[in-house]
Amino acid sequence: MKGNCLTLAACVCLFLGATGVPVDAQSFSANFSSTSKSQAGNTIVTGKIFTTLLQTRMDMQSHGRSMSVIGDATTQTSYMIMHDQRIYMEYKRGQANPMARTLPPVEGPLDPRNPCLRHTDSTCKDLGPETRSGRACEKWLLTRKDGISTTVWVDQTLQFPIRSESSNGSLLEFSNIKEGPQAAALFQVPNGYRKMDMSMMGGPKRPQ
Repeated sequence: MKGNCLTLAACVCLFLGATGVPVDAQSFSANFSSTSKSQAGNTIVTGKIFTTLLQTRMDMQSHGRSMSVIGDATTQTSYMIMHDQRIYMEYKRGQANPMARTLPPVEGPLDPRNPCLRHTDSTCKDLGPETRSGRACEKWLLTRKDGISTTVWVDQTLQFPIRSESSNGSLLEFSNIKEGPQAAALFQVPNGYRKMDMSMMGGPKRPQ
């Protein structure tokens, strides 16, 4: 897992290449709120998340536009969908996403007994059980080799971090959590949307 996911910096981690993922993690939907701090000030993003063991979708408003991000670990692919323009971009694992800096980070499932099974670049300190949003969690302090730390509350049932606080002041929190299966259509690009070449971000090429 890349460090900027832990520090709530500027990317969305959509389970691509995940390791140490608990096989009994639960599917759920929730509202989310993300605050990232920078020299330009705070960036606040709110929206809704839908997630299964290997797929996730985030719906949000960014810069006044409605957008979704879908990630699928089985295909190692993520999609950024712009609903107002009815277009989308496709990214394979390892491809740079020029719009990632505008998006909140999302962890994949974590083992509440040992999140370092996934975060092998960090040391993990168990801070004990704690309740967040009425849900039983295990609280952990994760510290990277560069000294940046993140406190996470891993839901014991969902096996998912429902709150993360970074030492840089960033925050990600989930609320209104509803457990249960998620519709397969949520993780598909809507019919009729056009695929946009990523090179359009730097030049005037037409959507396919």
